[in-house]
Amino acid sequence: GYYVDTTASTSQTACAAGTYQPDTSQSSCDDADAGYYVDTTASTSQTACAAGTYQPDTSQSSCDDADAGYYVGSTAQTSQTACSAGSYNPITGSISSAACLDADAGYYVPSTGQPTQTACAAGTYQPDTGQQSCDNAGRGYYVDTTASTSENECAAGTYQPDFGQSSCLDADAGHYVDET
Repeated sequence: GYYVDTTASTSQTACAAGTYQPDTSQSSCDDADAGYYVDTTASTSQTACAAGTYQPDTSQSSCDDADAGYYVGSTAQTSQTACSAGSYNPITGSISSAACLDADAGYYVPSTGQPTQTACAAGTYQPDTGQQSCDNAGRGYYVDTTASTSENECAAGTYQPDFGQSSCLDADAGHYVDET
């Protein structure tokens, strides 16, 4: 964990945090590799980042926790793995893909690496879990709330000619709608 970088020296120098020296009689220290760290001075070895953490850079004195929306499943990793679209992870430092939760029915996760799920907007719904988008209400149907798992039929006397609507239209004077 020490080195001497000059001739005729009367002392040795401790390797700084982020560096180490496993051998004797050396003139410099080695940088900690990416995926590893050295958190003390005068170290003779580097330490692998634990599962749930990673380190993309060399010469570091600590590892980074996996971000929410990600996980790190093994030791000595230089990057984190994103949860897939349709799933999310609200916690940091996760060690397994099991931490990635499927989006609930009525919700969706449109892209990878997300810490939260998003509620389907009014006019849309999602009956299934683990989805990347919501479905538009069909013609003759509506969805008047967020996070809906189903669409509603327009009642007799009302209609809806468009997709993705949050209400039905009343039949105009001189017109009627006798079916749902």
